[in-house]
Amino acid sequence: MEEKFDVLDRGGFIEKLKDLVNVISENKQGCCFGLNGFWGSGKSFVLEKFEEEIKEIQSEETGDTKYFVFHYDCWKYDYYEEPAIAIIAAMLDATDRELNVFTSEQRDVVKKMAWETAKETLKVVASELCKNKVGIDLVEIATNTIEERMKEDDNSFDSLYGFKRALEATRKGIQKIADRKPVVIIVDELDRCLPEYTIKVLERLHHIFTDLKNVIVIVSMDKTQIEHSIKEIYGEINVDTYLRKFISFKVNLDNGKAGQYIKKYETYTSMFEFLQGEEQIVEKFFSDIMSGLDIRTQERIFNKAETIHKLICSEEIKDSSIMTFEILFLTIALRTKSNNIEWLVNKGHYPNYEKSLGKNYYNVIKEYEKQVSDRLQSINDNACIRDNIMGKTFFWIASLYDEYQDGACRPYYYGKQAKGRIEIARRFSAFIDNIDCD
Repeated sequence: MEEKFDVLDRGGFIEKLKDLVNVISENKQGCCFGLNGFWGSGKSFVLEKFEEEIKEIQSEETGDTKYFVFHYDCWKYDYYEEPAIAIIAAMLDATDRELNVFTSEQRDVVKKMAWETAKETLKVVASELCKNKVGIDLVEIATNTIEERMKEDDNSFDSLYGFKRALEATRKGIQKIADRKPVVIIVDELDRCLPEYTIKVLERLHHIFTDLKNVIVIVSMDKTQIEHSIKEIYGEINVDTYLRKFISFKVNLDNGKAGQYIKKYETYTSMFEFLQGEEQIVEKFFSDIMSGLDIRTQERIFNKAETIHKLICSEEIKDSSIMTFEILFLTIALRTKSNNIEWLVNKGHYPNYEKSLGKNYYNVIKEYEKQVSDRLQSINDNACIRDNIMGKTFFWIASLYDEYQDGACRPYYYGKQAKGRIEIARRFSAFIDNIDCD
């Protein structure tokens, strides 16, 4: 399995999330709360790491794991028309992962076949497992419900006479588990579902888990997206009032603190060589210019840079300043929706760019340029930049807008041969509009 790096430094947030769950569980409370963040903010990563860590926590009293955790991926299980069955299937998966009793063939049956077809296999394989090991006979519940439906000759699970009884039986079974240890249900990818299914999932979560003691439901959500889904189904209603029926409170996930770019995007960064001390400079630089961008947007930038670089550059040129130039160019172009970055290497104030970038971000970028150009020594009115990664980065930018002559690309002078790198910069700039890596 590919290791995932905490690029946005979410460790502190994950610890707070664990503390929150611990406080709720110590009080034997039950609740459903939302992990709120816009699409691309890294909610799935946070929940994945949270789940890994919380599963390792041992009970001081029993020595067993402290929590019973299962993960319900709404997108993964969306082929179940009825979310209640999907939730039961997710619980079976969770039990299987802990106890490893299903064969691969049996697992495929559970996941791929219609519930009616799979019920006998499920009953044989999983019924006793769930009853004896977990304390809940989920399959018997579902099977009895199916049998009632068949007697009534009704094809709609939702309209079953026995549906409410099945839900109640499921609630009782889950409560049995929660009487032994806290149950944590992680609900992910809700904002990827169609509006009708999104609403149905929220309502089923409410039906199954509300008021259960020692049961904690964490719903990954993009509140803005869910609001659109609610209004599409119910029209102009009070969304906050509606959501309070299902979600007690929200924990907001911000963009995080960026870091570990070199390791995270190793397939790209490994194409360059770093001189002593450059890695620290690069990490800070990337952190500064990526500020405010969600993780998926960052990935798009690095993927696009890697694709273009492979197309235009020979292997012998490994200057790390080419990398910082490429990432800076793409990031600013994306933020300003313009490939004209000449303002980066010119003195003066540019109100339009300040407005589009935001004053703080604009000042951060201009400060990098100021550090490059503020030199006592000058040649022919050009600032004599130092032979370091930031100095060269801005020199490549200048080369896009001024011919290289006698060691200079206005407004900078660089006393070393640079034609090969200038060519890379210009070819990179020419490719940007033609490559889509979304």
